[in-house]
Amino acid sequence: MITPMVMFRFYHDSHKPVYTIRVAAELIGCHPRTLRLYEQAGLVQPQRTTKNYRLYSQHDLTTIKRVCCLMDEWDLTLSGVSAMFKMAERFHIEIERLFEEMLQ
Repeated sequence: MITPMVMFRFYHDSHKPVYTIRVAAELIGCHPRTLRLYEQAGLVQPQRTTKNYRLYSQHDLTTIKRVCCLMDEWDLTLSGVSAMFKMAERFHIEIERLFEEMLQ
């Protein structure tokens, strides 16, 4: 039996890929090419459909917004943010926690 809570989680899963690149770019306020550059830099990994279209989740959009904030507020370059991601992965630092500490 499907309970209301199960349905809520299904429809409100922040990791569920639902936004195409055009919609994601519009929601964030950037150009779709910017999202492709972020993907090439390894900052976000959108899921792909069977026809190879990118689909972004709400979690992806939150990550991209935080990357933009780091670049604006800390004057970091794309390669600088990418290096932070790699360093966090290497030292097993949760990237969400790193964002919160830096953007306080």
